[in-house]
Amino acid sequence: MEELHSLTVSDERLEDCRDVIEPDLQDLIRMTIASGFTAEEVLIAISELVAEDYAVTAKLPSVH
Repeated sequence: MEELHSLTVSDERLEDCRDVIEPDLQDLIRMTIASGFTAEEVLIAISELVAEDYAVTAKLPSVH
């Protein structure tokens, strides 16, 4: 069985990172909805992409 590793992230750095990401993320969501997708479709697609990238970064097995 593959060993799982946890990531340690500073709360302060995480908050700073969210502040940087949020405006672009909101723009992406709005533009994708304007292209004809529902908010639910957009959020699910984004969450799946994030889960895949997180699995690679954390070296975790992917469920997708």
